[in-house]
Amino acid sequence: MKALLLEDVRKISIQEYPEPPKKDDHIITKVNAVGICGSDLHYFSEGGIGSANVGSGFVPGHEFSAILMESIPEMNLEEGEHVAVDPAKPCFKCQWCKKGYENLCPYVEFIGAPPFNGAMAQYVSIKKHQIHKIPKHFSPETAVLLETLGVALHAVDLSKVKFHQEICILGSGPVGLCILKILKSMGAKAIYVIDPINYRVQHALKNGAEHVFKSVDDFVQYKNGGGVDLVFEATNSPEGLNLSIHASNIGGKIIVVGIPDGDNYQFKASEARRRGISIKFSRRMGEVYDRTISMVEKGLVALDDLATHTYALNDGDKAFINNLEYRDSVLKSIIFPNK
Repeated sequence: MKALLLEDVRKISIQEYPEPPKKDDHIITKVNAVGICGSDLHYFSEGGIGSANVGSGFVPGHEFSAILMESIPEMNLEEGEHVAVDPAKPCFKCQWCKKGYENLCPYVEFIGAPPFNGAMAQYVSIKKHQIHKIPKHFSPETAVLLETLGVALHAVDLSKVKFHQEICILGSGPVGLCILKILKSMGAKAIYVIDPINYRVQHALKNGAEHVFKSVDDFVQYKNGGGVDLVFEATNSPEGLNLSIHASNIGGKIIVVGIPDGDNYQFKASEARRRGISIKFSRRMGEVYDRTISMVEKGLVALDDLATHTYALNDGDKAFINNLEYRDSVLKSIIFPNK
């Protein structure tokens, strides 16, 4: 089969790669579509995230949908059916899984996160519990973006948002926009979005943001020196946490969803302390896939508008560069490995 390999920092190759072996508790699926996530861009541009180094010859990709190559009668799934896939394989046995923190499982096997190869290939091996049946009218793009929506939904769950709160989202990439879509579906009205990239804040306006700003300084000036009770940090900036503190009210809460370039944040501790800011980090998602499917099926959230670009596997290098450098008004790029 063909696969996209990260050979070195900013170096990609498309090569013949061994097909995944058949295991008793896995099934082989044909990858239908796979998205480029912010973490994939960190692997591409930095060679890893923290201690998770990709090395040479790593296959990225964890946001994906697949075509079944065999039926699964107990799940009412037929051969050839299009399904969504949760990339996480937690152990379900450790103390953290038993407490409901499957997304924090130290023993998780996560497709597309080192050392586990991902779905930017023609075929991938998955466990049955990772498969989610989706309505037949779901597009490949929507099926891929269910994972992005799940990350956003987990962050919103952690926030325990209250109906009356004013909310600010830093970053209007796919995750930030999914957070916005979820909050709007819940009836939230006073949602502000900050992003220096013009085309991205225009997407935020189209998705219901009350006001958009190019900088936190502009936002704070608009608020007459104040801030909001709840901030979602959804950028890749090392300044993201510090800027979130600036945008927060006294007693405010920050949910950190983004991954900063260089794996480090810098912030002024005294400002956070004097304001009594609560900071909570969000990692991947809990068991929310069925909820994301339901939200889209009921029309509460639409996702196709986020998929702005599609590519064949052979054009993967171009796809990564365009995303990394924000070319051509890109939000989410989807690769089709079998086209």
